[in-house]
Amino acid sequence: MERTILHIAIDSFPIQAERLRCPKLSGRPLALIPADSARPRVIMTSREAREAGVMSGQPLVHARRLCRDLVALPMDPGFYGGIGESIFERLAPVAPVVEPGGGSASGRFFLDLTGVARGHPEARDRAARAGRDVEESFRLHPTLGVAANKLVSRVAAQVVAPDGDLLDVSSGSEASFLAPLAVGVLPAARGAEAASRLGLLNVRLVRDVQALSLAHLARAFGKEGLLLWRQARGVDPTPVRPPESRPRVIAEETLARETNDGRVLAAHAARLATELAAGLHARGEGALRLALGVEYADGHDARVRRTFAEPLRESGMIRAAAAELLERAVKRRVRVRRLRLDAWGIVSGAAQLTLWDAGVPRASALEHTLDRARARFGAEALIPVAWILHGLVRPSPRP
Repeated sequence: MERTILHIAIDSFPIQAERLRCPKLSGRPLALIPADSARPRVIMTSREAREAGVMSGQPLVHARRLCRDLVALPMDPGFYGGIGESIFERLAPVAPVVEPGGGSASGRFFLDLTGVARGHPEARDRAARAGRDVEESFRLHPTLGVAANKLVSRVAAQVVAPDGDLLDVSSGSEASFLAPLAVGVLPAARGAEAASRLGLLNVRLVRDVQALSLAHLARAFGKEGLLLWRQARGVDPTPVRPPESRPRVIAEETLARETNDGRVLAAHAARLATELAAGLHARGEGALRLALGVEYADGHDARVRRTFAEPLRESGMIRAAAAELLERAVKRRVRVRRLRLDAWGIVSGAAQLTLWDAGVPRASALEHTLDRARARFGAEALIPVAWILHGLVRPSPRP
């Protein structure tokens, strides 16, 4: 069955959200920066700021020299996420399945209108009504893209941003629609390595990728060549998925000093894993999935996750998993300012027995004893020496 996917995108969503909170910011050059950075860099800019030469990634000091009227505000993900969740709830009755694209704070949503389109031929009108409803209810201007898959609908909404309304790409015209666009609209072309190789091949537009054979792309890009070949032709079988259930246990920390020292980051990740494990132990639960988020000093972030066949319960196993996720997440030389460890797929388990019960594994008994000591005397009563060496915890003065 031919699919009908609607993508609703609110261009520069955090900027529009800040102007919704303070209407006096409308029309003024605006830049968003990290909330608590000693030397902040610009994360996002308004159109007025970009026209003055302010770009994402610039130090705020340089940005102010380029635009003296620049208004710099700290990022407020909680505020943006709250608005995004309200928009999601508003869109839920429009389609059987709604997926936030990139999280509720991104201002992007995929709606699968396939079943609706079969029963109601006016799917385009239904999409337009959804966009008008968002604009009237939240005073935020969305752009809409309708296509046969998520990739093309997202690009269609991106093409008409920020002043357009709706772009409908008919089935069968995906390749011709993508051909004149910059190759950067393809997700497979955005990685640093892929972008570098495309530059060496002088590939600037999607039509340049379409002109290359699958064999040439596979030789130049390996396994990513097939994905690049498919995306250039507008092929994307990815389904619209409902949002995942929220994590049950979260441990996060903003580093006192931004760093890219691997040993220090590993110590911080181990500390978060210990806190998360303590939360799981207190409930007698285990986690089937872990996710580690890294926020860099320049505002960029990375997130990796892993699913396990058996639930993780022991802090040693969770620390090992967190170390592996950290190694996968940190790929840049920029200093890290924030770490977050989430646990999904929570499953209940039998309560741990006491230290001296027969048949209890020594590791489990030791974990239980450590948890009891920390519950009575504080989380920092028993800590690894590495935490002290890297400044995570200061040793208590002797009496």
